[in-house]
Amino acid sequence: SPVINELLLQQIPPKITVQHAVQKSLKILEEKSIPEPEESVLHLLSHALNLSWENGYRQLREILSLSVGSSTISENAMSPIQQLSNQCLSKDERDAYISLLERRMQHEPLQYIIGKWDFHFLTGLKIKKPMLCPRPETEELVELVLAEVGNLLRDWKEKRKMRILDVGCGTGAIGIAIANKYPAAVQVVALDVLPEAVDLSNENAEQFLSRYSAHGDSKLGVKSIYEAMLCSATHFTNNTTNTSRDLSKKKYKMNFDIVVSNPPYIPLKDMIDLSSDVVEYESYEALCGGEDGLNVIRDIVHRLPEWTFSSSSRAKHCWMEVDESHPRHLARWLSPGSVEARRCGVEYVESYTDFCGRDRFVKLRVS
Repeated sequence: SPVINELLLQQIPPKITVQHAVQKSLKILEEKSIPEPEESVLHLLSHALNLSWENGYRQLREILSLSVGSSTISENAMSPIQQLSNQCLSKDERDAYISLLERRMQHEPLQYIIGKWDFHFLTGLKIKKPMLCPRPETEELVELVLAEVGNLLRDWKEKRKMRILDVGCGTGAIGIAIANKYPAAVQVVALDVLPEAVDLSNENAEQFLSRYSAHGDSKLGVKSIYEAMLCSATHFTNNTTNTSRDLSKKKYKMNFDIVVSNPPYIPLKDMIDLSSDVVEYESYEALCGGEDGLNVIRDIVHRLPEWTFSSSSRAKHCWMEVDESHPRHLARWLSPGSVEARRCGVEYVESYTDFCGRDRFVKLRVS
């Protein structure tokens, strides 16, 4: 907006030093109550200055902690951080920075402005609107699944890779993080209903997993480790009313050992409480799970027996990130031994809290 632009042009004048740019813009964002002002300033300025993704944020954080008077040190005695601190923004850098700040002040998520974010051990995962920006608590879901994968691999007798299904992959963060930890042992298949999510997930897989696929003898490349495909949970099935003669041709290969999902789970009534940087930019379909937030979760539950069917007697589990109202509901609906659990072929095992102490993850067993 012209008002925001005018304010930024005044407060961040030509030839401003990096240190003053950090201080001035931090003050502006704080006064305008922009969420995570410090993180926003450091990431956006690092991006405008074209500093490296790995070090730029850290260097600017050090500059933020320097005292303003440090510019009196002689040029020769300065550390690289002090030299960066005293460096003046070029015209192009200043223009770029003001334009990035303007977007942030309109509550656009930082991840969309920069176009990448770190998740688990994936540094610089590509992020694009409208796919959900990966959240820190989803890293906890990854850790829960990795613990199970590790346990299963200890006495893995099968002559094949462990197969993992990620339902609603978005950026690909969950499935790629799992494959990144066990590239030689797992094969992840990921589903999404948005074509741009499928493209982005496969692009991210190429970035992080191609170094592993090069070692294998597979002609499939990265697809031997990770592949995202366009399909909903409901339509990912071979149980169609197929009237053609050749019923032996199954459309999808199933036999998954673990299912994981961060589905749309926010109940409709809670959508109005979301902050504007979430609801105005991120995909509504990826956030809202219908009236009670359980629409896609029900689809997943009903498909689990088919997805995990095999001759093995080993228990198959599904791990999901859910709304904090859901574990109670799922524990009632799929209570072990109940009529509903037997009808669905799925039972509730337990829930886990996230780092804020909220009931955020559930574990289900295919019975």
